[in-house]
Amino acid sequence: MGGSRELDTLLRGFRAVGLRELESRAALLKRVDVKYVVGWDTFAALCERLRTEHEVLELDGRRVFNYETVYFDTPDLRCYREHAEGQVPRFKARTRLYSDSDRCVFEVKVKVTGDETDKRQIEHAAESRATVTEHAAAFLADTLRERGIEPPTALEASLRTRFRRCTPAAAAGADRVTCDFDLELARDGATGTPHPASVVLETKSETGHIAADSALADLGAEPVSFSKYRAGIELLTDLPERAAQTGPGTAPAAAGPAGRR
Repeated sequence: MGGSRELDTLLRGFRAVGLRELESRAALLKRVDVKYVVGWDTFAALCERLRTEHEVLELDGRRVFNYETVYFDTPDLRCYREHAEGQVPRFKARTRLYSDSDRCVFEVKVKVTGDETDKRQIEHAAESRATVTEHAAAFLADTLRERGIEPPTALEASLRTRFRRCTPAAAAGADRVTCDFDLELARDGATGTPHPASVVLETKSETGHIAADSALADLGAEPVSFSKYRAGIELLTDLPERAAQTGPGTAPAAAGPAGRR
């Protein structure tokens, strides 16, 4: 996989766009997400194809950003199990720390249908990112009840992820692609890396099929069902009945001995 220098070279060809301008086009909190797990060569070829019609998010001269996410679940892993069973609607609750700025938010993601995700967030103290505060719990309960979901009575930190991300975005409109590298997972002292040397891509749009999806199809990449949370739980937890991630269009949780340690 390409290193930081190669990544910087690829992104240098894009025009820059600031966060305020990008969000003014559309926050895309109600959106359709399509995921891919690809090798470096496919990612590099995608950048070449998107460069003329896309910009890349830039903040304070940076185009690649560090993220840390803490997921919360019930002691019996309700969120994981509902995901594994394909239940809708279902939810995820997490904090996300933008490590380069020390900004932190608490997010609730509700999978409304097979394609539609409703994401809402509030500010959250960075030092409390491993905790569901009283304010966050009330926000979660209100969001879930609005969607007809019974809120959990107890939540605990269940998985921590770290990764680097860049975000190409269409110069006209709200479509964008998040590109995640160097994904690391941690739970109860165990750590792991699913899909070593791969890039996790996610196209985000109102329609579910944008220029990036067409380009990826041309490059031979197929959409996959991949969740960092589900992959982390399955990789780092001894589950009595592990939900198998097999079959067409599904990305396995881990690859080989590099997966868990």
